[in-house]
Order: sequence, then structure tokens, then C-alpha cells
Amino acid sequence: MTPFGPYALAGWCVLSDLELPELLCWPASQRGSLPLRIEAAESPSISGSPGFEPSANGGSRLRAGALALFEISASGDCVTVHQAPDADPLLVRAHLYGSVLAILCFQRGLLPLHGASVRIGKRAAVLSGPRGAGKSTLATALARRGYPLLSDDVSPVDLRDPRCPLVWPAFPRVKLLEDAIASFDLAGATAYTRVPQGTKGHFGMASPTLIEEVTRPVPLGGIFALDRKGDDMVSCTLVPRKAALAYLNSQTHRQGMGLRMGAQEQIFHQVYQIASSVPVRRLRRPVDLNRLDESAQQVEAAMADGSDDETV
Repeated sequence: MTPFGPYALAGWCVLSDLELPELLCWPASQRGSLPLRIEAAESPSISGSPGFEPSANGGSRLRAGALALFEISASGDCVTVHQAPDADPLLVRAHLYGSVLAILCFQRGLLPLHGASVRIGKRAAVLSGPRGAGKSTLATALARRGYPLLSDDVSPVDLRDPRCPLVWPAFPRVKLLEDAIASFDLAGATAYTRVPQGTKGHFGMASPTLIEEVTRPVPLGGIFALDRKGDDMVSCTLVPRKAALAYLNSQTHRQGMGLRMGAQEQIFHQVYQIASSVPVRRLRRPVDLNRLDESAQQVEAAMADGSDDETV
């Protein structure tokens, strides 16, 4: 089988037996990547309890119900996807870009932050928070104001230089509920999936600038903590360092998997480094989508004024 790709994901050059249309192409002129191979193996049935477990050979296994079984090698350079014959490719890819990406980040020394990220100027802003907090919606508002989308849902952070955390581009697409789609007046989505809140459409948000820079990390300039509760006014306040540390720990994507992989010390040091060097702000805003630009303007202003900020 001729593989698809090469694709770019978190600075890795990916060759895949599965087509991965959400990812951008790896530039032919670029070299020096940590390669990643995704292999496909059709299985008549996926038996066993769903969930994650480290494997005896040092790798790990993730079973997504009766949909697919993902085997990640100990070296983190190969993911084997055993999928049921009737598996929905979109759902299989959703697990690849979520839980499997988090596992690979833990293996390769990155911290997977639960959040969407956009590049504002020369730095990245991560919009973090629980499911339903509006991360993708705000990221779309910023993308439509000209800021390249780096990733949706999972933002891989590189802390090899603790003084300058970097965000790697992952997949420039967002998933939006029907009210947000109508508010943005977007055309038909590339695909649709059902979630507890309703139907979400999938939209690519790649920019020409990002396509040229998918293998380059962006300095992390700020993290914005969102919640589900609305507020009458839009406000953006700095979170004290101790509270920022606890918040970032809670927003480490699939942290339980990382702990079972033995990455507890790695995660602690990475979260501490981010809390010590990057401002974390609480962004309160109305749930009214007609006032979404006010929130986007607050993020713009904080990123413009925060180059010398320190958490307190």
C-alpha cells in the first residue's frame, strides 16, 4: 500500500496508511523531523473493554469501544490502527488527533494542553477550558480576524527550553455547533458528527501563512482560561501563579494516561515551567455570540500588552 502524506503533525513528518485530510502537507524542503508512521490493520472485531493500558513491551494500547484498537510503539514512532470493517473513518481520526496525540506527546516529551491555539503576531495564544466552554468558537472568531489557527482541542507544548515554551501546529480545523455556524455564516462543513450538545460541523481553517510554517513551533505567549458560565461583561484578569499551576494541571489532556505511562514527574515539571513563564488569564464573557468580537478583542489586547507580563 502506498502511504498517504507526508503530513505535518506537531513537528513530526507523518506517513500514513490512512488518509488524514485534516492535516497539512509536510513541506518537501524541510528536513530533521522525528518521523511517525501510522499503519492500518483491519480487524473482524475489536474485543475487550474500552480504555487505555500500557503494554508489556513498553508501548501502550488504546481501545475505542468496538470502533478501533490503537497500538503505540514503545519508541513512539509507530501507531498501528486495528479498525472494525464498518468503522467510521472520521471517528477513527478523532481518536488519533485526541487521545493518541496525547500519548505521543507524553512519549516524545511534549505537554498536550487541552485547548485551541492561534498565532497572534509572533506568539501563540491557547484558549483552554472544559468541553463546551467555547474554545473552538473563539478560535474561529480570531481566525476570521486574520490570526492563523494552529490547532483545535489539543495544543502540543515543547518545553525543552523552559524559559521559552513553544506551541507546535497540529491540525487547523474546528468543530462548531449549529448556532456558531449560523453566527459565522459559514457554508457547508466538510463533515458532521453528533455530540451531546447537538450536531457539530467540521471546518478547515488553514491559512497560506500556516501552510508555509507547519513545521515551525510558535512561542507560547498566553493562556486564556474559559468556562461554560456566561457573564454580563467581558473581562480578562491575570491568574495568580499558584492557581495557574492548578489550572494547567487540570488542563493537561488525558493526564491519567500520562500518569500510567510513568510521566508524572515530566508533567509536573512542564506544568510548573509554563505557570512560571507564561501568563494565564481568566477570560469571562457573555454567551451571546453576537458579542463574540468583544472577547476576541480582549485576547488581542492581552497578547499585545503581555510581552513583559509575569504571573503573580
